[in-house]
Amino acid sequence: VVDMSVETMARLFELPNIAGVKDATGNIARVSQQRHAMGEEFIQLSGEDMTAVAFNAAGGVGCISVVSNIAPALCAQMQNATLAGDFGAANAIQDRLIPLHDATFREPGLAGAKLGLSLLGRGNEEVRLPLLPVQSAANRAAMRAALVHAGVLNA
Repeated sequence: VVDMSVETMARLFELPNIAGVKDATGNIARVSQQRHAMGEEFIQLSGEDMTAVAFNAAGGVGCISVVSNIAPALCAQMQNATLAGDFGAANAIQDRLIPLHDATFREPGLAGAKLGLSLLGRGNEEVRLPLLPVQSAANRAAMRAALVHAGVLNA
């Protein structure tokens, strides 16, 4: 979890075992800056669900996503649409996912993702200390509403 400069990434890319980066900064300008510095062969993956569509529009080639654990089909469809250049379709899917992105990251760590999976019947909410399961009734309600909005849970 280090925010490396474009210059540092360019130096690292000179090494034979460095092929790209997972960028979770949310800084969309960095995608273009890195593409300019290192070329299109430098693999750039978003590590930030909320900005993944814009990241790919700027030259990224995918996302290492947390929300894809909860809504894998929708996240895959969105990524495929961006890589095909169909940003209208990607944005339509993103619109369904926005509340889920928000709800997933309201609390630290994996608690939101674990809650989402639990509500879908795909696991439990158990997390390791020092993390705790989602405690807030408002955050629990937001997750349920987000799952319904995304179309992955019936109301």
